[in-house]
Amino acid sequence: MQGLAGPVLQWWEGRTARERRLLLAMFVLLALAALWLAVVRPALDWREAAADRRHAAGSTATAVRRDLARLASQPRPASAPPAEGIEPLVRRTAEAAGLAPLLAMHRDGGLGFQLASAHSGAALAWLAALEADRGLRICQLSVVENADATVNVEGRLASGACSPGPGEGGSGDS
Repeated sequence: MQGLAGPVLQWWEGRTARERRLLLAMFVLLALAALWLAVVRPALDWREAAADRRHAAGSTATAVRRDLARLASQPRPASAPPAEGIEPLVRRTAEAAGLAPLLAMHRDGGLGFQLASAHSGAALAWLAALEADRGLRICQLSVVENADATVNVEGRLASGACSPGPGEGGSGDS
């Protein structure tokens, strides 16, 4: 280290006091420019990108709320209960989707189900198909994400109108 610092110190000592001040000012300005380019500009760009993403998410959320309100206001056709019964239908469609739910009849006449460590895409697609294609209603739904990118899903299905479950009031739709 002494070998490299020696010529630099000798060069520095050979400068006049005025040159040293000018060189120090130049080094400070170079350091500030590097700090600006390496830290401040990227941080400002990240902040602007985050604001853009937040605005886009807000617009999407508004559109989803509007569409949900429109769908909720449309009358839903009454569906007849499945001929084979709700439990065999749910079990058969779950197996076809590669899921293994725990099923239990609920005291209100609906069917309670639990999925443990299921892939979210498969579980939610299965539920959407039950509701859209099979005429079942999802009366209650709880989805919890696991650390391993799977989800635990609990819910209650009914073949007709949902009746209030325990602790629910009103129409029972949630």
